[in-house]
Amino acid sequence: MSVGLRAQDQRSAVRVPMNCPVKLRTLDFGLSYYGACIDLSVTGLTVRSMFVPRPDEEVEVFVMPPKNGHQQRSPLAMRARVVRCHEVEAGRLYELGLLISEILR
Repeated sequence: MSVGLRAQDQRSAVRVPMNCPVKLRTLDFGLSYYGACIDLSVTGLTVRSMFVPRPDEEVEVFVMPPKNGHQQRSPLAMRARVVRCHEVEAGRLYELGLLISEILR
């Protein structure tokens, strides 16, 4: 890591900006939460949602691909660990930093 760079600029993987629907599912109770994938890289992703996870919680993530005409596409499914969570809108919207641990399909 370089001294003086913002945390997002210290990442080794390039982030691709997105705005795709996402479903988060907890592993313990299987509850589902919805939001938007803001960016994606080979190592992680940023999601905005009403969901407030526990630190280091492992979740299943399903990122829906952008629509392409009438063609139906399968979501990108993965397991990821929560590495950060901060409030964007008081009590309404949170930004989650997720580290991908396994691609499911």
